Amino acid sequence: MRSWRTPVFILLLALGTARPAIAQVEKQMETYDLPLDDFLAETFQRSPGIQQFRADVERAAGVNLVNRSRALPQLTAQFNGGLRGGNLYNPVKIGHTNATVSVIDTNGAVTIYPQLYGLLTAQASQPLLDFGIPPTLRRGRLEVLYAEQNLNREVTDRLFEAHTTYLGALYLRDLIALREDIDPRLQANVDSEQRRLDVGMGSEAALTSAKIQKLNLARELADLRGEYFFTMARIAEICGREASQRTAGAPPLRLPKPVGPLPYEPVQPDWTQESAYAFQRRPDLKLLKTLVEAIAADKQTVQSGYFPMVSLTASGFFIPSNLLLHKQTAIVAGQSTLSSLVEGGVSLSWRVIDNGQVTGWSHQLEATRQSYEITLHKLEQNIPRELAVIRGDLENADTRHDALLLSAKEADENLKLIEAQVALGQATQLDFLKAQSNLLSVRGGIADATYSHAIARAQLDRATGRYLQYHDEKTP
Repeated sequence: MRSWRTPVFILLLALGTARPAIAQVEKQMETYDLPLDDFLAETFQRSPGIQQFRADVERAAGVNLVNRSRALPQLTAQFNGGLRGGNLYNPVKIGHTNATVSVIDTNGAVTIYPQLYGLLTAQASQPLLDFGIPPTLRRGRLEVLYAEQNLNREVTDRLFEAHTTYLGALYLRDLIALREDIDPRLQANVDSEQRRLDVGMGSEAALTSAKIQKLNLARELADLRGEYFFTMARIAEICGREASQRTAGAPPLRLPKPVGPLPYEPVQPDWTQESAYAFQRRPDLKLLKTLVEAIAADKQTVQSGYFPMVSLTASGFFIPSNLLLHKQTAIVAGQSTLSSLVEGGVSLSWRVIDNGQVTGWSHQLEATRQSYEITLHKLEQNIPRELAVIRGDLENADTRHDALLLSAKEADENLKLIEAQVALGQATQLDFLKAQSNLLSVRGGIADATYSHAIARAQLDRATGRYLQYHDEKTP
């Protein structure tokens, strides 16, 4: 008879240790209300991933400038200046602005002092015919577009994660409330069985069963509260809020708490339009399309190496006559040895053979482009299947929700009847507990159907790219 008591005692001990740990955490925690709109807005502004991709958009603008520079004029200049002196330069009268200063001592020796000099050289080049310029300009624009589509994809993923996490917190909150409703009744059932045992009308097995039911509920509540706590911590992490509070006398933990009911809004989407909208707005599809175009532009840029390139060139050599003095023998009598020079012309280059360098790199880029196209086609073909799954989830959640609403009415009427019978002595506290458990079970099913419906709607928004509407509204 006593062989079953030891395992039961161990079970009761294990079930009783979970709740105090969670209760200790709750005593050290303070919560504050955080509406869904504020949560999404802060996620959009503070998410580290979104901020990183915003920086990538700015970096892509710089890459665009680099690519555009290929079509712009190229100008280089070099200036050499300093002091020059020595016998190489003609000594002339002191005070002449265009001469080297010299002094003749008593022995007839000439001392020449250094003077300033300067030389300026410049070169300019403007491509006239370069088959690589058009794809390069196109690639620069696509670089910015690629960064923007990466940002759009990150915004979609983070807002979807934030939305579903918030819905999960609301669902856990409702489940906790449902179990807290039945907790007093389970305690009343334990007290009733104890009184029956005290007057000799009950049994130890019935009392132990009642206690196990009570502790099972306590364990479920502890698990749910722990999961709810971690979900609130995740909400704070997603939107970039600090979970700690450093003010004097405040609890060490301060976490956001979701507010409002778990939403249930029946929808009847036009699935043909939803599919077309997804093809148009999905950020992952746009990203792959941009990659395909960018690789094609890279391939054209590489292939342009086999075409001729013609540039208009000019160069200049400027000698400041009032600074530069040098000695040079004139070839023709009266020729000026100090002069500047300007030249112009056209340069032509044409690669004929490159040992496979251009061809090989072109083949590699083409293979990469084809792989992106295959991935793009797979995603496009998968859109109808994704929408079909979401449609099934929505319809299933609607059907369950409607059926459970009818069951809830019946369970509520049955609970009122049992409560009246308990008052008349025609039913026991255990009968009332069973009726209430049945009603709470139905309400739990309604909460589950509501949560499934809300998650399916969030998945529909993600599959069609509707989270970008939030991006467009928030971006000036």
